[in-house]
Amino acid sequence: MKRLVKWLGIGVAGLVLLGGAGLGVLYATTQSQLRRPQVEVTAVLPVGDAKEGARLAQVLGCRGCHQDDLSGAVFMDQPNVLRLVAPNLTQVRDDYDAAAWVRLMRAGTKADGTLAIGMPNAAHQRLTDREIADLVAYVRSAPRVDSTTLGTTHLWPLARLGMVTGKFRVETLAGDPPESPQVLAQRGTQDRGEHLAYIACSGCHGHDLEGGDATTHHAPPLEVAKAYDAQSFARLLRTGTTLAGKDSATGMMSQVSRRHFSSLTVDEIADLHAYLVRR
Repeated sequence: MKRLVKWLGIGVAGLVLLGGAGLGVLYATTQSQLRRPQVEVTAVLPVGDAKEGARLAQVLGCRGCHQDDLSGAVFMDQPNVLRLVAPNLTQVRDDYDAAAWVRLMRAGTKADGTLAIGMPNAAHQRLTDREIADLVAYVRSAPRVDSTTLGTTHLWPLARLGMVTGKFRVETLAGDPPESPQVLAQRGTQDRGEHLAYIACSGCHGHDLEGGDATTHHAPPLEVAKAYDAQSFARLLRTGTTLAGKDSATGMMSQVSRRHFSSLTVDEIADLHAYLVRR
């Protein structure tokens, strides 16, 4: 009996060691996927406008995840899977010089060299140098907020297992290849409506504007905008009121409109509508 107990103990210890080794390999493998290649930064940011940066941060939803005072928040928490934290920008800004800000926006690469999970990286790639400069000026101008209990983004083994099995694709989260022809064309377009669609709408409605996935409550293709005339579209973006005279089916579009898109100018809304109708 003692010998059996002894061998059972050895077996359990072996399984624990194997499990620990497996978790170690899983962590190392997935962590290497999260590390982003170093991107050469050639852009020299102009002097930014903090006031315009604050408005742009509202339109883009930055102040939704990072809060109005930029103190940060947990914006997704799935027990035993992942915990995504929008950091306190008034603290982490000290880790970013101008080149690091550009690298974050162009490649989704944080100051520590890893992917900014949860940020709308594809949309940010389309921002112009001027828009990045305005956002940076705003973040740098915000009063510092001290917080120590927020924590950081964490991926549990289930999420990391999803990474190695292809169910949680890092490359999709990273956006497009930095400075690819498509990115450059959409960043440099002279059509303000097109530009707004890709920096403000693609996060929910998909990189191709053909609809989102489960994480965005299956936001519909933006073909739906063709059902709206200029006046009703402006009402939707200002108040969140749909053609039916009520909130959107899931409430998300109405919430985003009231909180974010209501900061768009009259001309920006008109240009966005014109682009979505003719595309």
